[in-house]
Amino acid sequence: MSAAVGTYRVFRPAPEALDRCEHHHRARFSASHRASEVVVTVEGEVDATNSRAMATYVESQLLGVSHLVLDLRLVDFFGTAGFAALHNINVVCARSGVTWRLRCGRQVRRLLAICNPEAALPLEKPQSVLDDLRAGDRALA
Repeated sequence: MSAAVGTYRVFRPAPEALDRCEHHHRARFSASHRASEVVVTVEGEVDATNSRAMATYVESQLLGVSHLVLDLRLVDFFGTAGFAALHNINVVCARSGVTWRLRCGRQVRRLLAICNPEAALPLEKPQSVLDDLRAGDRALA
């Protein structure tokens, strides 16, 4: 039996993997590349079943970019495992020299208010009144 000889990518994804949408247990990940920036959008629910897949997907989209925007505004549920994934993304970006910022709505902001009180993650300022509402507020009820 002869061993196959060849090369393969270890830390960088194949270029054809860029911008590919993925579905992982009630969540959808998609990316849009423009020049040296990538916007990764996450929709649905992020929990222990798919948080690692989210971090892996984001890392796979960093090829050749210097800036990342992680958009979590369409997330309906964000568990504590999602926070661990965000921390992992923060470390990967720092190691790769990629600046990044996090866009999020009520669901994610609620968790970050508890898990990220010192603002270690680069949270973008709210862009709309709905983004600015705190999850616990009952002002509209």
